[in-house]
Amino acid sequence: MLGAMPKFTGFPTGGVDFFRVLSVKQDREWFHQHRADYQQLWEAPMRAFLAEVQAGLARQFPEAKKTEPKVFRIYRDTRFSKDKSPFKTSISGLIPLYRGGMMERVGLYFELGPSPFVACGRWLMEPPVLKRFRRAVADERTGSPFVKAVATAVARGFAVESHEQLARVPKGWPKDHPRGELLRQKGFALTFPTPAFAEIESPRLVRWSLDHVKAIAPVMKWVERVARGQRASFD
Repeated sequence: MLGAMPKFTGFPTGGVDFFRVLSVKQDREWFHQHRADYQQLWEAPMRAFLAEVQAGLARQFPEAKKTEPKVFRIYRDTRFSKDKSPFKTSISGLIPLYRGGMMERVGLYFELGPSPFVACGRWLMEPPVLKRFRRAVADERTGSPFVKAVATAVARGFAVESHEQLARVPKGWPKDHPRGELLRQKGFALTFPTPAFAEIESPRLVRWSLDHVKAIAPVMKWVERVARGQRASFD
């Protein structure tokens, strides 16, 4: 029988130095010799962290407790990249907020290391989903409340991002559409204010994450409803 998940107490102080050295080494033999350090400093704490955040999300996103958090491999996929460095210099994890494909639902993403990055949303939308999203954004009745909610999030330090953005408003809408910036996105996510290392190295990172998710929960629920073809609303 498997033991209980260890309690998250923060990522070890100074653990970011492991990635700084790895960024210089980029050597498989060196990493093999220091794999236990990586597991202790980052992999094990990340699993504990994701488990606690997932448990705390249940009130806002009930389906999240039925999903499987993922810790991404540290090995880079270099098949189509000019950069053949074998290792990432950060650790990444994802908690799907809804049941379904890992990358096909609104998810909460963490990338922790020398340059921490946290985001929530649908980073990339498949064409049918993107079409529904753009239609809801363009419609004054549904798009206007959405953009106001997004503006509130931006005022609190969040930022709109996606996998890719078009250079122009897509065909079918005027070039000067009032929500043209959102129409150009090929997905929709809100990046979080960057957490301080004092937070990352503390159990407070769980509460920090949950508080930020709570602040944008209405926006994320709107995005998921639209993506599923449901009524675009903030009910």
